This record gives sequence, C-alpha cells and structure tokens, in this order.
Amino acid sequence: MRYIRQIALQTVVWSALMFVSGALHAQTETLFRANFENVTDAPATDAEAARFLTQATFGPTRSEIARLRAIGYGQWLDQQFSMPPTLTRPWLDQLVLDPNFSLNSGHRVDRFYWQATFGQDQLRQRMAFALSQILVVGDTGGIDTRLIAEYADMLTRGAFGNYRTLLGNVTFSPAMAEWLTYVRSRAAYQSGTPPTTILPDENYAREVMQLFSFGLIQRNLDFSPQLSGGQPVPTYNNEIIAQLSRVFTGLTYGRSSFTNTSFGNNTNRDLMLPMICFPMNNPPNNQNYLVTGRTFHDFGSKLIFNNITLPAVADTQAGCEGDINAALNAIANHSSVPPFYARQLIQRFTTSNPSPAYISRVANVFVNNGQGVRGDLRAVLRAVLMDAEARNAPSANFGKLREPVLRMTALWRGLDVVPAQPDTTGSSIGNISSSLGFSGEFNQRPYSSPSVFNFYEPDYQQPGPVQNANLYSPEFQILNESSVSRMNNTIQNRVADTGWFTIAGLYTCGATTRPCVQLDTYFNQIQTANATTYGQMIDELGLRLMHGNMSAAMRATLLTMLTSQAAPTTNDQRRDRVRDVIRVIIMSPEFAVQK
Repeated sequence: MRYIRQIALQTVVWSALMFVSGALHAQTETLFRANFENVTDAPATDAEAARFLTQATFGPTRSEIARLRAIGYGQWLDQQFSMPPTLTRPWLDQLVLDPNFSLNSGHRVDRFYWQATFGQDQLRQRMAFALSQILVVGDTGGIDTRLIAEYADMLTRGAFGNYRTLLGNVTFSPAMAEWLTYVRSRAAYQSGTPPTTILPDENYAREVMQLFSFGLIQRNLDFSPQLSGGQPVPTYNNEIIAQLSRVFTGLTYGRSSFTNTSFGNNTNRDLMLPMICFPMNNPPNNQNYLVTGRTFHDFGSKLIFNNITLPAVADTQAGCEGDINAALNAIANHSSVPPFYARQLIQRFTTSNPSPAYISRVANVFVNNGQGVRGDLRAVLRAVLMDAEARNAPSANFGKLREPVLRMTALWRGLDVVPAQPDTTGSSIGNISSSLGFSGEFNQRPYSSPSVFNFYEPDYQQPGPVQNANLYSPEFQILNESSVSRMNNTIQNRVADTGWFTIAGLYTCGATTRPCVQLDTYFNQIQTANATTYGQMIDELGLRLMHGNMSAAMRATLLTMLTSQAAPTTNDQRRDRVRDVIRVIIMSPEFAVQK
C-alpha cells in the first residue's frame, strides 16, 4: 500500500500537468475483401489494433482487437459505417409507458453510457459524441429530457451523412432553438408606449458562424489564418450578425394538429418534430399567424458575410424556409468550414495538435470526397482515422488528454464490464443504471454543457509548459487538482471498489442494477504469483487499458510494487493485487494521455 500511496500522490499532480451480439454479429464475419483478396491493411500487432480502437471507439475490447486484426481497417470501417444507429429516445419512450416510471435527465445519461459501452455501432456513437461537442446543446437550461435525447439521436443518425444536411437539422431543431433562444424570434417590430423597436434574437446567428461552421477568422485549408496587412481577416462583424439574425425569424414549434394554434402558443406542439415557419400554406382563420399584415419572418433582402446578398423572398412559409436554406447553403460553402471541422474532429479522435499538413489533407476530403461531394462526414472521418499521422508511431507532441467520459468507458469496455439489469421497483423501474446520471465529479456530463462553448474550447492552452510550447490542450480546461482527485476516485469506485466487480465463484457485485467489472482473467494470471505472472497481468491490462503504450518505466514500477510484497496466499490477497494495479493505472498520467 505504501507504493500505491506514493504513486497516487504524485499522479494527482502529474495528471494536471503532463500532456503529450447485436447488429455487428448479424454481419458476415469475413477474413477476405470483396474479391476474395487477402487482407493487406490489418494492424500488425494487438497494440496497433488497440490504439486504433482507442481513437475510433469508446475503448478497445479483446474481442474487437482480434476482429480488427482479422478483417483489417478498411473492412472494419465499412462495417461500422453500415450499422444502423443505436438510439436514446426510443429507449426513454419505452420506459415512460410504465405509469410507475418517473423520467429525469439521469435516465438519459444512463442510456448514453449504455450505448457507449455496449452499442455495436461504436464508430457512430463516437462521432455523435464528437459532434455534440461542436454543435453543442445542453440540458442545463432546463430543456426537456426527451427533447435532448431526440437531439442526441439526430446527431447519431446524421453522424455519417452530409454536413449541410446536419446543419439544417440542427437549425430547425427545437432543442437548439430553445438553447440559443431563437424559437419564436420575429422580424423587427414596435412594442410599447412610447414604441420601442424589438430586434430579432442574435444568438443563433452569432454561434452558427463562430462555433458551428467557420469561426472568427478566415482560414486556409491547413487552418493557418488568412492575413491582410499582416493581420487575420475576420469572417464577420456585428452588422453581419444583425443581418443574419433576420434570417432565423419566423420559426416556432411543429404541431401534431394546427387547431387553435398560433405562432406564440404551445397548443398541440410536438417537441420531437422540426420547427416550422408560420404561417402555414393554408392556415386556419386565425390572425395570430400574422403581424400587421406580415409573417413573422423578415422577408427583406439581407447582406451577409463575404458580401453575399440574400434576395427578398415571398411572405409565405415557402419563402421563409427558402431564405433560411439559402443562408445555410452560404454557411456550409464558406471556405473556412473544411479546416474548421477537420481540425476539431482530429482533436476529438486522435490528437490535440495536428500538423498543418494533417489538417489540410482532411480538409481537402471535406471539400471533395473523391466523387465531387462536399461535406461527406463519413469520408472525413475515414480520413481523420486513416491518415499517416494517426496510424504511424506517435511523435513527441501527438496525442490528447482523455476526457473523463472516455476514461470511464475505456475501463468498462477494456475490463469486460457486465451490463446492469433493469430496475424492478420504484420510479426508475425498467431503467438500466450506470450510477452516473447525476455525477458531478467528472466536470463533464453528456449533453449537459454549461454553455454553447462546450466543456472546453479547442484553443485552450494549459498554462505552463503546454502554453509555453504554443500547444493546445482542450481537455485540460476542466481539470484542476480537485477535479482530478474527484474524477479518479469516482472512476476507481466504479471499477475496482467493493460491489463493482466480480470474480466467478468467489466475488459478486453488490447490485445487479449497475455495471459489474469482470476481474477473472487477471485474478487467474496470478494464482501462482511471481515476476513472470505479475508481468503477464500488467501486460494484459496495459494492452486493454493503455493500447499497449505503457512505458518500460511504468511497467517496472508496477512490477516492483507487486514483487516487493509477500506472495499472496489467499483469494482476497490475489484480488487486492489486481485491484491495486488497476487503481494505479487509473491514476497514472500514461493512462490519462491517449497517444
């Protein structure tokens, strides 16, 4: 225990400073390509396979490492791209059918972790999670739980689609409209005595440019800034925000029925439907659809970024939708969108500090997927993962800090966690709990970002060596000594503490309604405890949890920690040796940093 305390104390500080079977089984398990050619793109080692799966999934498993080595990268990607999405809202809809069930946002978070840990469509789930940190919506504003779930499902369904299509779905999403307050935004009008001009809401107009598409300054394809007179060229100013805000007017909730409905009421609204422009093509006889003879949409011409003029449109539903879609087309075709998304997707999957050449290669695929299609997210994601910079041995500055969510899921998947059984009583009846629904220890709760700027920003630089080297470290923004300790303690509790693990015939989980980690493999490896069997256990955990990237120094430290103690003679002692090693790995900087 003395070694554990020493390492734990050191690593709390180091972690804050150091940076550098379902639809799948239904598919044909093939070892050959379409023309019966031998697989030529398989990872050469288990460690290479585990590293790729660490980047592309919520964590490698032994079985998936073997699968990837058998079928190769290309076949694995093709199969993942073809899988149907695993969704959140249908699960919640099923639960609320029980009159004893009381839905809250914790159930949505439980479902997120279930999908991340057990979903077969791992690549789709990871891409949706990445997109959720760019196209940010959070339930911290009190947004309906099922509405947040539908937004998550929208990203999941569109994860491999086209960027322009996804941007349109986001724009017409009532979750986004509530989050950024443009639901029922109206063309400028006069109100009060004396009259005051009420202008359209500007939130979405600003954020769709700054955060969802092309950013604050013009970028070259390698993400370098375009300069004029030695200064970066801004993409927009306040006047452009004001002009673009006029586009996103006239939208309100979709309806299951339009009887007694108006722009301003919630009668028959359906939060699961995209928003619509009022008035309808054939509105009921209700003057609430109109404002002094005009629609709620500003149908005048608008001068937006890059001196693009959106012409005046008809004062109809079709005119409103056409105006919005014209603006979205202009946004999606902005020259800075490809490098903007290339860089952020690289940061989410492989490295926080991609080279300009890496960004440029991925951005070029965004521009043209090889078949003349712009914004093909499937092709872009393939380019991110299969780029030479991602697949070659990592350079000194390659890698990223594992955010708390990915640490938790990597451990559960790597340690073959057993899924929980549904609750059978109480207000959560039927729910499969991860006991993480309301956990604040991570400073990161899926779809609960404190602001539209996400939990952390892509340009964040940890003060000290990282900042001095002009490197970026986004995930460090939510870490400090206190949060690192809380996070590590919480993760340890859910992996290695009493009641959260099982060893067949000896130890059982404390509750069947929460996930349970299987420690049999490692327990069995040290039935005869010596340097060799300890080494085998360390190597196995290093492959599963650290994609074979454990340093020789860390391995030696762990081996010394184990061999310096008397050999275990009881099952309890053997169990504790396994748990001790897992605890140290969880707290180590080498586990924290994905290389």
